[in-house]
Amino acid sequence: MAALSGLIGNFLGVESRSITFQKNGLNRSVSVPGVLGLAIDGVPCGNSDEPLYIDNTIHPANTRLALAKSSRSHMHVFGIDWDEDGGQNNGHFATFRWSGS
Repeated sequence: MAALSGLIGNFLGVESRSITFQKNGLNRSVSVPGVLGLAIDGVPCGNSDEPLYIDNTIHPANTRLALAKSSRSHMHVFGIDWDEDGGQNNGHFATFRWSGS
């Protein structure tokens, strides 16, 4: 995450909360009660159960990203209020591993 630190112009704070992550086929969601609720629907590759991928990307989590479409986005924390249920935003998902020193 240190590589992304230059993108943060105004640090708003940190809170400790429980996180729930769900994975069901091509669908993914994450929630933090009272703070965050996000869900995406993976874009299938043809008639298969596999997602459509973009390969060889320059992304900090993974060079292979599965394409998705956002179905809901809600965030209410640190003075930020965001609600979007229109399904018009893109998304992606990928496997990754956190590591620390």
